Amino acid sequence: MKKLAYLLKNNNFLFSVKIFIGFFALIFAIFLGITHGTEKITFSQIVLALFNPDKAEIFATIIIRNIRLPRVFLAALCGALLAGSGAVFQGFFRNPLADSGVMGVSSGAALGAVFSALIPFQALSLPAFLSSNITAFCAFLGSTLAVFLIFAASKIPGQQNSTSIILLTGTAASTFFASVTSLIILLKDNELHKMFVWTLGSFNGKGWKEFFLVLPLSFVATLLMIFSSSFLDIFSGGRATALSLGLNVKKAQWLTLGSASLGAAAAVCIGGTIGFVGLIIPHLVRRIYSPRHSILVPISLIWGATFLIIADTIARTIASPSELPVGIVTALIGAPFFVSLLFSTRSTSHE
Repeated sequence: MKKLAYLLKNNNFLFSVKIFIGFFALIFAIFLGITHGTEKITFSQIVLALFNPDKAEIFATIIIRNIRLPRVFLAALCGALLAGSGAVFQGFFRNPLADSGVMGVSSGAALGAVFSALIPFQALSLPAFLSSNITAFCAFLGSTLAVFLIFAASKIPGQQNSTSIILLTGTAASTFFASVTSLIILLKDNELHKMFVWTLGSFNGKGWKEFFLVLPLSFVATLLMIFSSSFLDIFSGGRATALSLGLNVKKAQWLTLGSASLGAAAAVCIGGTIGFVGLIIPHLVRRIYSPRHSILVPISLIWGATFLIIADTIARTIASPSELPVGIVTALIGAPFFVSLLFSTRSTSHE
C-alpha cells in the first residue's frame, strides 16, 4: 500500500498513466468506428477480415477493408491535424480562443479547395505530383491568406494579441471566405450537393485513394507542428525573451504559422470544413496533461484523432441508414464549449 501511495504521488507515474489512457482511448475509438454503422460488425469478423480473409465473409470483408478502415483512418488523420493546428495557433497568438475554424483559417482553406474546381488545371500540363495534389495546394494558399490577415491584425499598434481584434478579424475573414465559397458553389450548380456537404464536413464516400493522397502532406505538417512546439514555449515568454535566448524569431514564426496552416489545409482536404476540434481538444489536454507545448501538441494529436473518430461514428449511426455531416456533430458539441470558454476568459480578464 505504501508503494502504491508513493507511485500515485509520483507525477511521472500519473503522466504515464494519462499517456496510456490516451492511446487506449484511440484504439477503442478505432474499434468503435469499425464495428458501428448501418451494418454491425463483430470482433471475430474484424479478425478474420484482417488476418484470415479466406475464411471471412466477403460482405463483411469489403465493409471493413474498403469502407470502415479508410474512413476511420481519414477521421483520425483529420482530427489529429485540426487539434494540432489549434494547439499551435493558440500557443503562437497566446490566445485561448485561437483556432483554425474560429479564426477563419479553415474557411480560407475551404475557399482555396473549392476555387480549385473552377480552374481547368488539366489543361495546364502541370507536373504529375502537383496536378494530383492541386486541391491541397489551393487549400494551403487559402489558409495561408487567412493566417496572414490574422497575423497582421495581431500586430496593429496598441492591439498586439488583443482577443477582440483577433476574433473580430477572424470572424470577418471567415464570413467573407464563406460567402465567396457559397458563390462558387452556386456557379458550379452541377456539383452543388457534393460541394455543400463537403463544406459541412464529411468523410462519406472517401477511401484509401484519398487517404494516401493526403498522407504525405499530413505527415510533413505533423512533423513540423511537433518540431515547432519547442518554439511556442519560448514565445510564451515574449519576443524579448526569445531574442535573448538566441532564437531567430522571424524564421521560427514562419515555421510555426506555416506548420499550423499546412495542418489546417490538409485537414480541410480530408474532411472539408469541420469546426471546434482545434478549440476543444487543446484546452482539455492543457488541463489534464500539461500547458507545455512540447507535450500539449503531440498529445492533442492523439486526442484529436480519438474525438473525431467518435464524432464521425455518431454522425453515421445516429440517423442510420441516413448520415449526418460530421461537422454538424462537432458544432453541436463545440459551440456550447466555445461560449463557456469565451465567458470564462472574459471573467478571468476582469479579475
